[in-house]
Amino acid sequence: MQELRLKRSGNEGRGGLEPSAPRIKTASNAVLKTMSIIVAAGLAATPLGAQSPTPVGVWLHSNKRIQVEIAPCGERLCGKMVWFRWPNDAQGLPLVDLNNPNPELRSRPLLGLRILRGLRRAGERTWEGGKIYNPDDGVEYRALMSIGDDGALRVRAYLLLPILGKTLIWTRVR
Repeated sequence: MQELRLKRSGNEGRGGLEPSAPRIKTASNAVLKTMSIIVAAGLAATPLGAQSPTPVGVWLHSNKRIQVEIAPCGERLCGKMVWFRWPNDAQGLPLVDLNNPNPELRSRPLLGLRILRGLRRAGERTWEGGKIYNPDDGVEYRALMSIGDDGALRVRAYLLLPILGKTLIWTRVR
């Protein structure tokens, strides 16, 4: 709210009154300051981690031998192997999918291989309905995952029921 005040200019022959600088009323000024303080305090009080946690990023597998990058694939999540502690076999050649039950796929490189697919959000910190491929045994398992309060990703791999599976603890790399 502004109040327009007029002052005498000394040029009474040309109308005599001209506007002075606008002045904000003190009550309005106090309200604006108070609102600014409340908004600033609200923003400062919101923790950066208050957003819903996401598994999107790069994770170190519990075996400490590989890293998996999880990213959106349409409306679901998928993951591919992006790093190996030992990327080559004994002959110095890049690792391949030797244990795949399909002989045609046994020569495909493991680096860049999508091993996680189809996970959909089931809750604030949980995802389900996915599949995870284990190149160590050539088996594709059902998968679900959750992010714990400690920030670790718990990946549950199973065949029939989750209770009959195994949980792997992955730690975030980035």
